[in-house]
Amino acid sequence: MTNEGRRRALNAPGVRGAGILPTADLLVGESLSRLSLLNASEQREFASRMERKQLKEFMTMYSKLVQRCFDDCVNDFTTKSLISREEGCTLRCVDKFLKGSQRLNERFQEQNAAMMQSGQMPGR
Repeated sequence: MTNEGRRRALNAPGVRGAGILPTADLLVGESLSRLSLLNASEQREFASRMERKQLKEFMTMYSKLVQRCFDDCVNDFTTKSLISREEGCTLRCVDKFLKGSQRLNERFQEQNAAMMQSGQMPGR
């Protein structure tokens, strides 16, 4: 397949991306088959971009978690270390965030599986 053919296939409706390499939308449903249209070098580049995107998303989530729990729990700046109340609050804050994220991820996976079984495509 020519590069132009790959570009048309990858930029078809339902696949968002810049240039020849699509974004994370590729990983949903029928778009996954389009990954095979890329040659080995393009697949490595795609994998590299996905890893960078996932790392960026993780760091953003971590930063928001730290900022939120710090803002909610730490308010005594008279000592260098956390007082027991602040430490307990921080642990509860992180635990609640992680459990909420896990629950959200589980619901997303269930919905995605149900949509795949019914033949629906996400975002349509």
